[in-house]
Parts: sequence; structure tokens; C-alpha cells
Amino acid sequence: MRRRTFVRAFLALICLGLAVFWVWALFFPPTKQSVVKIDDQAWTERAQAVCREANLERDDLIDLTRIEDAGPDALARRATLIDEATDIVEAMVDEVVSVQPVGLENQRLVETWENLFRTLIDDRRAYTDVLRLGRNEPFAETMAEDSPVSSYLNDFAVGNRMNDCKAPMDLAV
Repeated sequence: MRRRTFVRAFLALICLGLAVFWVWALFFPPTKQSVVKIDDQAWTERAQAVCREANLERDDLIDLTRIEDAGPDALARRATLIDEATDIVEAMVDEVVSVQPVGLENQRLVETWENLFRTLIDDRRAYTDVLRLGRNEPFAETMAEDSPVSSYLNDFAVGNRMNDCKAPMDLAV
């Protein structure tokens, strides 16, 4: 009899624990505050507008040449287009960071974002050098803590409602 009471009490404790967990999970969930959130809303809105314009400018560079019509200088032409697109991306980053957000923590986050974007820009420039050597290799970007830098750039952009400031996907495999 004593053993049955112990089992019942134990099962009741488990049920109570599950009930408390679900009440907490449904009514008191943890905040989903982004660790890369910029508090300066005016800065993020300005950055979004700058990036949107840069993306529209890059869209004008689209090359719809069919592969059978590409010719022997196709890789060199592709490298030139990528360099032109990268120039636009670099100018975009320059313009975005020309105005700093309010607050030291915000400025630190933007500096990290800028450094990651500059790394991606360097990767794009190195890729065009490879193309000009006649090697049609896939684009490889720098890894940061086992993830491509574009992942961090995209997390920053999404967390700050700056979707047009995501890493360019024109070289994605």
C-alpha cells in the first residue's frame, strides 16, 4: 500500500510539473529579442532605403546570355559583371556606415556588420581573380564560427528589418 501511494505521488508530481511547464510556455514565453538588434530605428530605415537602391542598381546588371552563346571569353565577362556588382555592394556599405547609429552598442554592432560585409566583398574580388584565370570554380566565402559570413549578414538584416541589406545571392550555388 505504501508503495502505491509513493507511485501516485510521484505521477502526480510529474503531471503537475508538465502542467506548470505548459502554462509557462503558453503564457510566459521567453522574449525573442535579437542579439543583433539596432535600437536606432531611423538608422535602420535609412540603411534599408540605401540597400534597396543598390539592389535595384545591381538588377540592371543581369546577364541573360545562354550558355551555348557565351563564347570563349565568358568567364572574363562574368568576372567583369561580378566586379561591377561588387562595386555597387561596396558603395552601398560605404553609404550605410557613413552615418552611425545612436549608442555605443549600436555602433559596435554596425562595425561588426561592416567588417563581415567587407570580408564578403574581398571574397567576391578573389573569386573574380579565379574566373579571370579561366577556372570556373564555385564561389566560396569565408567561414566565421563554422558558418558562412553571409549567414551573419542575413541574421543582422532580418533582425533589424533591413531585408534589402542581406548578403547578395548572385553567386550562390
